[in-house]
Amino acid sequence: MGMSWTVTVNESAIDDLRWFGRKDGRVLLDEADRRLSAEPLAETRSMKTLRPNPVAQRELRLFGKYGGLFNADTESKGVTIVLVG
Repeated sequence: MGMSWTVTVNESAIDDLRWFGRKDGRVLLDEADRRLSAEPLAETRSMKTLRPNPVAQRELRLFGKYGGLFNADTESKGVTIVLVG
């Protein structure tokens, strides 16, 4: 397994997570961090590339009912979560 990716959460996604409350927001963030730091470019049922749009390149589904949008930068091995809902 290669080097893991660095996951950051932008300001608006932090606000999204706060909406869920401290406990649920933490669970969602931990799960997103676990999945995205391992292999953010995988194409699976819960992780896919979106059609080109101004918001984000990719989508991650969490626990079946939540989703996050994120961008991955292969050069810096950095992932930025831009929206959670």
